[in-house]
Amino acid sequence: MSTLTNTFASPKIIYCGLGFVLTLISGVALSHFGRPLNSAIFTLHKLSAVGTVILLGMNIRTFYRLVDVQTLNLVLIVVTGLLLLALVISGALLSFDKLAVPVTLRIHQVIPLLALAFSALTVYLLVGNKS
Repeated sequence: MSTLTNTFASPKIIYCGLGFVLTLISGVALSHFGRPLNSAIFTLHKLSAVGTVILLGMNIRTFYRLVDVQTLNLVLIVVTGLLLLALVISGALLSFDKLAVPVTLRIHQVIPLLALAFSALTVYLLVGNKS
């Protein structure tokens, strides 16, 4: 197997994907049950999101150290980080009743897709440089 295949099959990458799916499912469940927020699902959503961001950051940091980083990769890393930060901020705003405005909810619904795309592209390009 090639290095690229081994890297994408590594447990850390798989855990990132599972964490993203768990975060997505728990977020949809939170939205479905409405307010007041179910504390168990809310806690699961926050913990899975934070864990996924930490694992993703560790993976990107590892790949970053192993390859010769080009400007495009650096830009993707920064954009991914900013998108993840926007998710944390919009999620925090949504947890307060007075700050849960429709614009914040829409942002929190769209940014995960962008964050997933930029995260996947970043890891793919960093791994592609490694192999």
